Amino acid sequence: MAPAPSFRGHQWTYNPVRGSCLLLLLIMSNLLLCQGLLCPSLCPDGDDICRTALMDLFSHAAKLTSNIYNHSVQMFNEFDLQYAQDKPYYINASNDCHTNFLHIPQEREHIRRMNNKGLIRWILMLLYSWQKPLYQLVTELRSVKEVSVTTLSSARENVKKAKELQALIERPFSQVISTVRKKLRMARIYWYGRPLLSSNENRRHSAFYRLFHCMRRDAHKLDTYTKFLACRMIYNNC
Repeated sequence: MAPAPSFRGHQWTYNPVRGSCLLLLLIMSNLLLCQGLLCPSLCPDGDDICRTALMDLFSHAAKLTSNIYNHSVQMFNEFDLQYAQDKPYYINASNDCHTNFLHIPQEREHIRRMNNKGLIRWILMLLYSWQKPLYQLVTELRSVKEVSVTTLSSARENVKKAKELQALIERPFSQVISTVRKKLRMARIYWYGRPLLSSNENRRHSAFYRLFHCMRRDAHKLDTYTKFLACRMIYNNC
């Protein structure tokens, strides 16, 4: 990919030192300013370099969320097959997700009506809300028998991909972070992971089922929001 252009006077010139980071920062800043449902093109007409950078940015973000969702599905499926067959763990599992107090929109029409800033806030809230559960999974719980080698590997991949996605979004949208964290505090989002270490096997299995079930559910929301934003920004018709 060619180096990103920088604007001087009325000419586009190339600055290999600044590279594509400057262009991506400008694109993402413009994205935040676009509040309506329909957003004008973020790149000048005919500017293939800008459009390529935009597509690369959102394609990468969408790839990260796809990976997070796929690993979440794998973890749930493995646990469900080995420990939850013919068990009532699924009953009310969604009601006990620690992110329920956020009231995260999931209806497609509601998501379609959200502006870009709203989508970015929800993406960050989901990422922040799952930091502690994922950290516990790859540290305290790595030696628990319910956490297999493949589950631990998937969890570590999710930690890695989530950090990468978070950095990708936080860098140009630092002004949104304080608002997001304030909403999390007001919603009293709190992760309570002690049941995962319970000596009571049935209680422990129930807690693990909820963890993987809720992770899969929220990873799907994260993937949906990110891909919807990517589609809107790249094609401007989603």
